[in-house]
Amino acid sequence: MAKSPATKSVKKALKKARKGKAAKVKPASKRAKADAKAAAGALPQMTNAQIEEAFRRKIVLKSGGYIVFDETEALIAVDVNTGRHKARSHEDAILEVNLEAVEEVARQMRLRNVGGLVMIDLIDMKSRKHQNQVYRVFKEALRRDKARTNVLPISKLGVMEMSRQRVEESILSVMHQDCPYCDGRGYIRSPLSLSADIQRHIAAVVRRNRAEKKPELRLQIVVHASVLERLREQDEQVLVDLQSKLGAHLAFRPDPSKHHEGFSIHNADTGEVIYSSDR
Repeated sequence: MAKSPATKSVKKALKKARKGKAAKVKPASKRAKADAKAAAGALPQMTNAQIEEAFRRKIVLKSGGYIVFDETEALIAVDVNTGRHKARSHEDAILEVNLEAVEEVARQMRLRNVGGLVMIDLIDMKSRKHQNQVYRVFKEALRRDKARTNVLPISKLGVMEMSRQRVEESILSVMHQDCPYCDGRGYIRSPLSLSADIQRHIAAVVRRNRAEKKPELRLQIVVHASVLERLREQDEQVLVDLQSKLGAHLAFRPDPSKHHEGFSIHNADTGEVIYSSDR
């Protein structure tokens, strides 16, 4: 994506500032002002409460049920759950939550300004009459939406598919960016899986060293402190056995500056990095 003149001006000023030089940010050009105005236009006029609501993944319904919104590159996934809802009839409870949920989904799509393919996983309804009722209520709720929408009847799997016109970027994509630590996944690898990965790479390094008929290695493995805690407290005996089996000396060192998923294997005598998974 091309950088606007205003962005280049600020970057230039920051670069001079890093060198210890005083620098003034030049007034933005007409084009830069237009770019900023267009970006601001992507956000509708919203109250603080609405903005906070638009970023919530879980929305609790008045009936006690709740819906979960997950926005991905491919589609928007909406999951409907009964939660703490109670009713005399199980079928009536499901119908009530689904009816409230589709009304709220229609409102949330307008609020979040999402577009593209939307998959709504409703609570399973056995009654075809109830399915049609929920479908009609959702269609009626979508009439208040200025964006073009197309919705299909509830499938046999209890999923309602629809598409919504993508006019501008969603609120989430405008005001958030992918987490640089987890690459936008929302999770990182567990110390258990990293421990297994480290053991595999240690074995591979030693076997390769043997195949090349080199002298016995003294290895130092540098890991994040949280991973080292796992190695010391739960995998110590496994590593002792691995050291005995491979005939290599192993030492471990924590590095708090390392990424949680990063580790490196060094030649303890020369300091040479034999393997690194650092990102």
